[in-house]
Amino acid sequence: MVRVIANVRQLCMQRGRGGVEYEDVVVGEGEVARRGSTVEIEYSLSLNRGNSVKENTKYSFRLGERRAIAGLEYGVEGMRAGGARKIRVGPHLAYRDKGVPDSIPANAVLEFRVFLISVQPGTSE
Repeated sequence: MVRVIANVRQLCMQRGRGGVEYEDVVVGEGEVARRGSTVEIEYSLSLNRGNSVKENTKYSFRLGERRAIAGLEYGVEGMRAGGARKIRVGPHLAYRDKGVPDSIPANAVLEFRVFLISVQPGTSE
C-alpha cells in the first residue's frame, strides 16, 4: 500500500528545469515569472523528512541573478502571480554536501511551499 501511495505522489509532481519537481497547488492569474523578472514570494521550507526550517518567509529576487538557490529559482519560473506551488529540490540545486550549519544537513532534499505574491517583468536573457 505504501508503494502505491508513493507512486501516486510522484504522478502529481512534474519535473522541471534541472530536475526540480513541482506541483501547482493553485494556478495564479497574474503575470508569468520568467528569467529577468523580479518576483516577491512567501515561502515555507522543510526537509524532505518533514523537519521545518522556515515558515512564512517573504523574499524578493530577480530570476536569473542567482540570489536564491538554483532549485528555488527554477521552481518559481513559469508560475503566475497569485499561484501556489510545492517545489522539491535535490541537493545538487541547493546546498550540496555543505548544508547550512544548525538547520540543513549535507545532501538534503528541500521542500518549498511557495506563494507568488507579485511579478515585475524584466528583460529576458
